[in-house]
Amino acid sequence: MAKMKAVFIRKETGSLIVRETEIPKPGAGEVLVKIAAAPINPSDTAGIKDALNGVHDLDTFIPGNEGSGTVVSAGKGLLPTVWKGKRVACASKGEGNGTWAEYVVTKAGNCYPLDKNVSDEQGSMTLVNPLTALAFIEMAREGNHKAIINNAAASALGRMVELLCKKEGIPLVNIVRRDEQVKALKDTGSEYVLNSSGTSFVKDLQSLSDKLGATILFDSVSGPGFPEITEALPYGSRVVIYGSLSPDQYVSVDPRKLLAKDITISGFYLGNQAKKNGLIKNLMNLRKVSKLMRTEMKINIRAGYPLDKAQEAVDEYLKNMTAGKIILQP
Repeated sequence: MAKMKAVFIRKETGSLIVRETEIPKPGAGEVLVKIAAAPINPSDTAGIKDALNGVHDLDTFIPGNEGSGTVVSAGKGLLPTVWKGKRVACASKGEGNGTWAEYVVTKAGNCYPLDKNVSDEQGSMTLVNPLTALAFIEMAREGNHKAIINNAAASALGRMVELLCKKEGIPLVNIVRRDEQVKALKDTGSEYVLNSSGTSFVKDLQSLSDKLGATILFDSVSGPGFPEITEALPYGSRVVIYGSLSPDQYVSVDPRKLLAKDITISGFYLGNQAKKNGLIKNLMNLRKVSKLMRTEMKINIRAGYPLDKAQEAVDEYLKNMTAGKIILQP
């Protein structure tokens, strides 16, 4: 069997290593993509933590939720045949078959052709963050929320949410945690930026959210400050958790305060949203993303690393997740 290099997790230390494994074969409805670039996202580091906690088999688990490359082999089906030979953005199909490898097998429906003007590096980030940002805008519109609050807003996803909010005319309250992030966002045109480390943060958030009618919060931190942020929201607000960047595994919220202010808390996972949307709507959203990435939606890339330096790449990414994306390039 032909072999490929892929990133795995060393059982003894939990560190990332590269070893050879068999190149997978696509089944019906699937394609084999030769990976050109794959980003490091918070969802990837969360997946590694899950694997270390026994959720996945470390002997077979390969990290990586998205990437870009060329479809070199196709299983049975119309869509796999259409994609064969094309350069695509792709999402993994889960099950530990990740994109941090020279090749990945995924569902043909998880792929989208890349425009010739979009680089492999930018194209590798076409799916997770842009589609999440689009989903946030749709959720705000569907719930008749006048304004949005986004926590951890200095991230690449946060900048996409800002761009889309400006295009849609939706006020956005950006929550960051350092003064330099406040300055950076304001220097690039953000109107409302709050520092969660500031002494008047909760009071300022309450005042601003009341003023703007910001009744939907997207939170990717889920840290110790989560209860205070939630309790500062206007009556009838919705909280959507889409990540857990904080090392604290659990947060506590006073249920009486939720009841008194009629606040609901729910979770968001892009895979579930994609299933809900269906193929046609997903393709329409991807077309929107593709158009934006050709013009306005450029993601800052800090550095590229080969697969055999995956651990170094992840360490560098975790040092400063808002300084720019780190890309793995097999």
